[in-house]
Amino acid sequence: MTIPVSLDDLRQRGRLFAALPNDIVVDSESRSLETATLDDVAFAQLRAEADYNAAGDRYHALRRLYATARENGAMGADLALAFLPEKKEGR
Repeated sequence: MTIPVSLDDLRQRGRLFAALPNDIVVDSESRSLETATLDDVAFAQLRAEADYNAAGDRYHALRRLYATARENGAMGADLALAFLPEKKEGR
């Protein structure tokens, strides 16, 4: 086994490592990235991916709400939800 590199040194190696967090959450428990196992990193990556996907979903829903309200005549200070079409029967 090799001597571990410090997190600060790793961040200075380039953009790919610059955004590494100090701590990760695994099974609702926070732990230092410097003492994390490869499995810990894998679980943290899955959680980060789920957070990223949820943020993307929120972004696209807000984008669709904005576009739909604008298409129906909403202007800047109008209530966005007031400009959504009525729900059609059977849907």
